[in-house]
Amino acid sequence: MAVIATAAMAVESTPPGRGLHLDPDALTDPAMPAADQSTVHGPTPHRLVMPDGTTLPLRRWGPAPEAGDSPSAVILGLHGFNDHAGGFIAVARALSAADIAVYAYDQRGFGGSEQRGAWPGAGQLVSDARWALTQLRHRYPDTPIHLIGLSMGGAVASLLMDRSPAPAVDSAVLVAPAFWGRGVMPWYQRFALWAGQQVAPDLTLSSETLDIEPTDDAAVMQALRDDPLWIRAPSVDAMAGVANLMDQALRALPRFDGPPTLIQYGGLDEVIPPEAACAMFTALPGGAPWRAAFYPNGYHMLTRYSGSADVLGDIRRFIADPDAILPSGRGIGQSAARRAVCGEQSR
Repeated sequence: MAVIATAAMAVESTPPGRGLHLDPDALTDPAMPAADQSTVHGPTPHRLVMPDGTTLPLRRWGPAPEAGDSPSAVILGLHGFNDHAGGFIAVARALSAADIAVYAYDQRGFGGSEQRGAWPGAGQLVSDARWALTQLRHRYPDTPIHLIGLSMGGAVASLLMDRSPAPAVDSAVLVAPAFWGRGVMPWYQRFALWAGQQVAPDLTLSSETLDIEPTDDAAVMQALRDDPLWIRAPSVDAMAGVANLMDQALRALPRFDGPPTLIQYGGLDEVIPPEAACAMFTALPGGAPWRAAFYPNGYHMLTRYSGSADVLGDIRRFIADPDAILPSGRGIGQSAARRAVCGEQSR
C-alpha cells in the first residue's frame, strides 16, 4: 500500500503518515462490482488515516488521475447508521458513468473500523468528515467536491455544514436524512433510550425487534443479511448516541445557509417517519439554498429500493447543475415539501 501524494497535499495541516492512503494498483484498475450488487464488503486496499492516527477503511470508485482520467467532480459519501462505505456502490455506479469519483469511508464505530459497535460521539463523526474533505481538497485542488449523506450520514453532513469555518463543498445531497430528534420522538421511545443508556448501555437491539423494512427490494435485504460488516444489533448506547446526533442536527437546521442542497425523502420511509421529516422541513429556513425531491413510494434506502433509478438520476443531475429540473419529475419547492410530509399540519 502506498500513500498517493501531490504538491497540494504536502501542507503543514497534514501530519506525516496521516491523510489518504491509496493503493496504486487499485487506482489504475478501478473495477466496478457487478450491476446487481447493492453492497460491497470485501477488503479494500485504501485507508484514511485520521489526525489521531486512527485508520478507517476507505473505498473509492470512478476516474483517477493515476489511470489518466481526471474526474469532473468528486463525492465524499457519508454512510448511514449500522452501514458502511460499501453501501455507496449504487451511488458510485450511477455517478462514475458521468466521470465522477466517489470516496466513502467506514465511519468510526461502523463497518471495518477498529471501534466497530462503539458510539464515537457526534462531534467526532463531524470532525472526521471535515478531515476527509480536507484531504480530498488536497488531492483535487481545482475539482468541484460534493457531499452525499445517507440517513445518519445526512445528519453528520448537516452538522458539518453548520460548523465554522464552513466546509469548502460545492453542493450537498441529503438522502433520507436522519433528523428524528428527541423533540419529535414519542415519549416512550425517549424514555426507553434514556433508561437503556442508564441501566444497560451495552444491551443490543436487533432490526427484527424494531420491525422496520428499510427497502422493498428482497435482494437488497438478503444482501444486508449476508453482509458481515452490517451491524444487525446496535447497542442501546449507540441508539442513544444517534438519537442525540439527530437532535443536534435538527436544532441546527434553522441556521442553514448553504451550500446548495438537495434533500430526498420517500413517502414509505419507516425509519425516519413523516413527523420527523415534517420537523426537518419546517425547521429549514425559507429562502435558503435548499430544494427537495419527494418519492411517494420511496423507502428509507432510497438508493437501494425498487425505484432507485429515479433517485440516482436526480442525484447525478443535481451534482451537474443544482438549479436544473430533476429528471424524475419529483422535484418540489420548499412549501410543497412541507405540505407533502406534514399533511394537514402545514395547511
